[in-house]
Amino acid sequence: MYESNQEPLPEGDAAEVFASQLADLQRQASAHDHEELTPDNVVRWGNQNRPLVAGLCRRLLLPGSKITGLSNFRQLVRHAKDGHGCLLCLNHRSNLDVPTFDTLLTDHGQADLFDSVIWVAGRTLEEDTGVTRMLVQCFNRVIVTPHRWFHSGRNDAQIHEARLINIAAERAISRLRHEGWVCALFPSGTRIRPDDETTKQAIAETDSYLRLFDYLLLCNIDGCTLPVSRDRDFAHEIPKLDRVVFTFGSVHRVQQWRAEMAERFPDEDQRTASALAIREEIEALAP
Repeated sequence: MYESNQEPLPEGDAAEVFASQLADLQRQASAHDHEELTPDNVVRWGNQNRPLVAGLCRRLLLPGSKITGLSNFRQLVRHAKDGHGCLLCLNHRSNLDVPTFDTLLTDHGQADLFDSVIWVAGRTLEEDTGVTRMLVQCFNRVIVTPHRWFHSGRNDAQIHEARLINIAAERAISRLRHEGWVCALFPSGTRIRPDDETTKQAIAETDSYLRLFDYLLLCNIDGCTLPVSRDRDFAHEIPKLDRVVFTFGSVHRVQQWRAEMAERFPDEDQRTASALAIREEIEALAP
């Protein structure tokens, strides 16, 4: 699979290499896709443009790209359908991680599994310039204000609104977790930067999410088709061909897993122990 992608990509950034596909996204965007974020609309449903983005992602995948441990993800989806709270945590390689996962599941004949996922997404992509936010708008998501956003020169009114947005997001997650949805998030809150080890570390706030759920599944993403090079206007990052492998671990009962991680890191509080363990266990899944 993906043997036809071994021809080199045209030179240029994503906006140039995929100008035709991104122009199609812009043409098909609706007014609803540009709705301002408020506490009343933190839950947003993907639009009809997923196949366009999948085509873009598919062009970047090299032979050997695959999903390992898919039966474990399927088990998590079954638990969610039975009304249990289910959380999926993945390391974050690029802004194409989510649509690449969708593409691989589709190419494995398992597109319906992706339809069971709703992503916890930071508002940064939603508010980015250019076509970046159009990629995000293809997917089901609950939008939150990340911790670092509060420390970037916001005024009191903006901070108050952002806190209301996060309260609304937590309530939405609490409701959706028992309505058949698998909630998925990137615990580091940012993409991995090769020159910055801290970007691999799960943030302590991740444990607050864990406590809401019954089951946990960890996943390692190996490979990156849109390496990090910018902090905004991400469509101008440089795409590359790569072998991308999603590797799922075993499904854990959250309460038991947190207790075991507290024992593993006896000198740390629970929040820190969970964060350290998430990074350690996701890295251990690397092929």
